[in-house]
Amino acid sequence: MEKIILFAVLFFSTIGFSQNKNFIIEDKLIIWKLVYEDSTSISELKSNPRLEFITDSTGYIKKTNFNDKKVKQLIAEFKIESKKGKYRVSIFNVKFFVEPIGINSGMFSTQTISEHTIEESLIKKNGTIRESYLGYNLTETLNPHFVELFTIKKLIKSEW
Repeated sequence: MEKIILFAVLFFSTIGFSQNKNFIIEDKLIIWKLVYEDSTSISELKSNPRLEFITDSTGYIKKTNFNDKKVKQLIAEFKIESKKGKYRVSIFNVKFFVEPIGINSGMFSTQTISEHTIEESLIKKNGTIRESYLGYNLTETLNPHFVELFTIKKLIKSEW
C-alpha cells in the first residue's frame, strides 16, 4: 500500500512540473507546434480577428492575453504548413509585455513598457526548458489558448 501511495505522489508531482509537449526548443528558440487533422482550407483562419496574415501561411498573433488573467499580454509570429487532410502550425518569437511602470524623477515623469521573450522566461543555461515554478506552468497555460486560436471553426451560414 505504501508503494502505491509513494508511486502516486511521485507520478503526480512529476506531471505538475513537466512542460507541455507541444513546446520544443530549436536553435535556442522555443517553438509551439501542433498538427491539426482537418481538411478545411487554412484560408478559413484569415477570418480570425486575433490573427494578422502577412502571406497565405505566415503572420502574427495580435497583442492579446486571451482574456486569461494568468497570461501577460503577448504577441508572436506563426507559420502554417498544409498537406492533404491536415495542417501544422508553428508559433515562435513569443514576446510578453509587462504593464507600464511610471518613473518620476523630480520634474520628469516617464512610463516604460517592458517586454521579454518566452526564451528569457523558460530556457535554462543548459538549453532546456525550465520546469514550472510554484505550480505555475506557462506552457500548460498557453497550450489550450494556442490550440483554440488555430482551430478552424465550422461556421453555420444563416440567412438573416
